[in-house]
Amino acid sequence: MSQIRVSRMKPKPPLIPLGTLIGRELRTKKVENPTIKYGQAALAKKGEDYFLIKPDCQRISGNPSTSFSVFAIFDGHNGISAAIFAKENLLNNVLSAIPQGICRDEWLQALPRALVAGFVRTDIEFQQKGTYPLPFHYMKFYALFLGL
Repeated sequence: MSQIRVSRMKPKPPLIPLGTLIGRELRTKKVENPTIKYGQAALAKKGEDYFLIKPDCQRISGNPSTSFSVFAIFDGHNGISAAIFAKENLLNNVLSAIPQGICRDEWLQALPRALVAGFVRTDIEFQQKGTYPLPFHYMKFYALFLGL
């Protein structure tokens, strides 16, 4: 008669939203005014999601008063190729489409058009690589620019 060995895996604790954790800390008076620099949480089912966290960007190089942060999620569809390529190239293409030496307000006005130009350039570059069977639009993208 053969013996069957059963091992029990410890259940993973449930994911708790960041807002809930901060709320708990505030209610227990452990933290007065929490400061959060940045964070990341993910639950990828197919491994097609890539993240970009750049908390140290500057509109004018060497000038900390022009700092901003970029957070992005690249959700690859039918593979990871477009998500990886966008993570590595999209931000530089967007920033290179913004004229240099302009003031903050002009920079903010130029940003929407630069986003479009950056997407188009990244799409063209992705397709020119020729090694990927799917066009760049097989990816969802979410981004947030903070501190502008």
